[in-house]
Amino acid sequence: MEQVNQYIESLSVHFDEIPWIKTTADRFNLKSAHIALAVIGVAFALVFSGVLDDFTCNMIGILYPAYLSFKAIETQESDDDKQWLTYWVVFAIYNILDDFSSILFFWLPFYYPIKLLVLLWMVWPKTRGAQVLYELVIKKILKTYESQIDEKLSAVDATMDKAAVAANELKAKATDLAGKAASSAVLQGLKRE
Repeated sequence: MEQVNQYIESLSVHFDEIPWIKTTADRFNLKSAHIALAVIGVAFALVFSGVLDDFTCNMIGILYPAYLSFKAIETQESDDDKQWLTYWVVFAIYNILDDFSSILFFWLPFYYPIKLLVLLWMVWPKTRGAQVLYELVIKKILKTYESQIDEKLSAVDATMDKAAVAANELKAKATDLAGKAASSAVLQGLKRE
């Protein structure tokens, strides 16, 4: 029981930094970890019931990390910035893979509860699963293909520059043509009078 209390205390230190959780915990004379765990319990109830399952996963996987990213940006330390930048790199790749896998697996009975577990593991302050995935898998893959990715991105950037120049030239020609057409219309209108 002592280990559970220590775990709750260490989680409370983390969740005390989230104002609405801290305020709610204080209002009910609870530890912030209790409120966070209750929110997670409600999230699982929603997911298991099939009500707002995708929305609930997005709240855990996007809204919560976005808020903590905001908090990290506003602090002077850089460790939390790195933690949340790492999370967003992992989440971006996870999200793309999830888009493809959901087409195949959304009908499985425990698809959304498993998705919620993965997202919780990735953002949970004690597991920091996103950092684990980054170090074990994603970093190695990105490092292996970094030069090729940079080369392709440079090619896309060059193509976009050419497209922007062409668009500006087309805009200038269209503006010139529109000006000539408007002048011509005015002159014809004056000739009729």
